[in-house]
Amino acid sequence: MCPRKRRQQRLATLWLTLLCAAVITACAPAAAGAWARHTPVPILVYHHVQGYLAGNYLMYVDTSQFASQLRYLRSHGYHPVTMQQVWDDWTGRADLPRRPVVLSFDDGYLDQYSNAARQLRSYHWPAVLNLVVHNGTALRDAQVRRMVKWGWEIGSHTLGHPILTRCSSATLHRELVQSRRVLEHKSKVLVDFFCYPGGIYDRRVMRAVRDAGYLAATSIRFGAATPYGRYALPRIAVYWGESLSAFGGRMRQAVARAL
Repeated sequence: MCPRKRRQQRLATLWLTLLCAAVITACAPAAAGAWARHTPVPILVYHHVQGYLAGNYLMYVDTSQFASQLRYLRSHGYHPVTMQQVWDDWTGRADLPRRPVVLSFDDGYLDQYSNAARQLRSYHWPAVLNLVVHNGTALRDAQVRRMVKWGWEIGSHTLGHPILTRCSSATLHRELVQSRRVLEHKSKVLVDFFCYPGGIYDRRVMRAVRDAGYLAATSIRFGAATPYGRYALPRIAVYWGESLSAFGGRMRQAVARAL
C-alpha cells in the first residue's frame, strides 16, 4: 500500500474513533459530570429519642439532648430538608437553602413520633422516616400519616430488616419492591429513597436497589452526601451524650471533606 493510501486510512480510522466517542458520550446516562450540582449535605442518623439509655449509645439520644441539637441547628443557620429536596438540587430542579441538613430516623419507633416529631413540628421542620414495614416499629399507620402531614418524608428500610447481603435474589427483590409498595399504599406518598438495614450492602445489593427504581440509598459510613455514589450515601450517626461542639464539629468536618 502506498504512503498516501496508508495516511488516508489512518485519518479515516481516527475520524471513526472520534465519532464513536462522541456518540457514546451523548448517549451516556447521568455520568458524574452530568449532575447540575454536587452540594454536600450532612445526613444525621437517629434511632430512639427518649429520656433514658436502654442499649447501645449509638441508638439513643436524650430528649433534652435532641432539643439542644435542634436549637443549635437553628442558631447556626442550618435548614432541615428532605432527601427529595436534596435530589432536586443535585438534578437542577430546585435550589437548596444555605446550610442544608437531613434529619433521618431509622426503623420507626414510637418515641420518634411522641418525642422527635413533636419537637420538630414546633420548628416546622421536615425529617426522613426510614420505615421497616413488619418489624422493629411500634408506629401505627395513622401516626405515620400524621408525620407525613407534618412534613416528614418516608423512605424504605425493607419489610423485616434483614441483612441484605445474605438474602437470596428473590428475597432481596421482595424486600426492596414489596416494602416500597406497602409503604406507598399506607402513607399515600411516593417512596423513592432506600436505607440499608445495618448499613450493610455490597455491589449486588446496590444494583438491586437501583433496579428496583430507588433514586438513592443511604448507608452508615461517615461523611456528607453528594450525588457521586448515590447508592451508598454516607451519613453521620448521632449518639447519646454527644456534646454540641462535637455534634457541630462532625457536621462541618464531613462537609469540608466532601467539597
